[in-house]
Amino acid sequence: MSDLGRVRRTLAGLVTLLILSGCSQLNANTPSESPAPVSTTPPSDGAVSMAGRAPLTGVPVKEVPTRPALAVKISNTTDAHPQRGLGDADLVFVEPITGSTTRLAAIFQSKLPAQIGPVRSLRPTDAALLGPTRGIVADTMADRWVLTYFEKVTDVDDRGTLVVPPDTYRIDSRRRAPNHVFAQPAKLLTLTKRTAPAPYFSYAPGIAESSARLGTPATSVRIGYGGSSTATWTYQAKTKRWTRAEQWAPHMIEGGGQVAADNVLVLRAAPDHSFPQAKKSMSILDFTDTSGQLQLFTGGKVVTGRWTKAGVNDPFAFTGPDGKRLLLTPGTTWVECALTTMAVQVGRG
Repeated sequence: MSDLGRVRRTLAGLVTLLILSGCSQLNANTPSESPAPVSTTPPSDGAVSMAGRAPLTGVPVKEVPTRPALAVKISNTTDAHPQRGLGDADLVFVEPITGSTTRLAAIFQSKLPAQIGPVRSLRPTDAALLGPTRGIVADTMADRWVLTYFEKVTDVDDRGTLVVPPDTYRIDSRRRAPNHVFAQPAKLLTLTKRTAPAPYFSYAPGIAESSARLGTPATSVRIGYGGSSTATWTYQAKTKRWTRAEQWAPHMIEGGGQVAADNVLVLRAAPDHSFPQAKKSMSILDFTDTSGQLQLFTGGKVVTGRWTKAGVNDPFAFTGPDGKRLLLTPGTTWVECALTTMAVQVGRG
C-alpha cells in the first residue's frame, strides 16, 4: 500500500474515534481576523447597496450578522438524505467529485441551524469556491495532499473533525457510516476570530430589476452529472422560486420540505489536471485564473453570461449578456458546478 493510501485509511478510521473519545485538539494555526467593509455608496448599474443587507443573500435585515461565513461539506449520496440544516444555507455549491457522485459545500451566515450534515471531506475544488468567503469550513478532513493544498492556498480556517474539541461534531447513531457525522455551528464559530464575509454576488432590488429582464422564459433545467445522475430544478410560478430534485426523488431536507432557491447558477468549468496525486476518477474543476460560461435561472427566466476568477481567494466576477455585472434576485442561491462535458438541458414550457 502507498503512503497516500495509508494516510487515507488512517484518517478515515480516526474520524469517528476522535469525535467519540475526545482525544482531538484545536488546530495550532492562529485564526486571523478578516473584516469585510461594505460600501454604502449606491452602485450606478442598478445593483443595490449592500448596507443593511445580509452579505450572502442580499436580503434586507434589521441587524446585519457579524459572524463569519461557515461552509460545511455535506454528503449528497442517497443514504445521506434527508440532509440536516440545509434549508438555512445562504449559498450552496454542488460539486461533481467522482464518477456520477456530487457533494455539497453549503455556506451559512444569516441563519445558523443547530446541526448540519452529514459532513464529509474536503476536495481540491473547494479552495476556489470557499476562498472568497475568508471564513471557516467544517469537514471530515481529506487526503493529506488535499489538506496541504487547501491550507497553503486559502485564507479559510479549516476546522475539520480531527483538529477541534470533541464536542464540536456529533455522531448520529441512527445514520450509517460514513454519513453519520454532524457539525454544530455554534461550537464551530467559537473556534475562529473571523468576521462577516464580503458579498459573493451583486443583487437587484427584486426579480423585476434583476438580470432576468435580459433573459428568456425557462421552466426547468437539468444538469447531467454522469451516468443516470441528474439534478433538476423546476420553476414554481406561485412562489417565484426554483425547487430541486435528484434523479431518484425530490431533494428533501430533514423536517424542512423540498430544497428551494431564488437563484440557480450553472457554472461551466474545465477539468483541472494539475494535481498529480489525484486519482483519475476524481473530478476537479478549474476555477482559478480562468473564465467560463454561466447560466442564471431566476424569476422564471434564464440568462446567459460569463464568470471570471483570478486567484483562489479572489472573488468571482459574473457578467450578463450585455457585459455588465450579473444582478441576482435577493435570496438563497444554489450553484451547480458542471464540467464543460456535462449536459445541461433547459426546459422552455
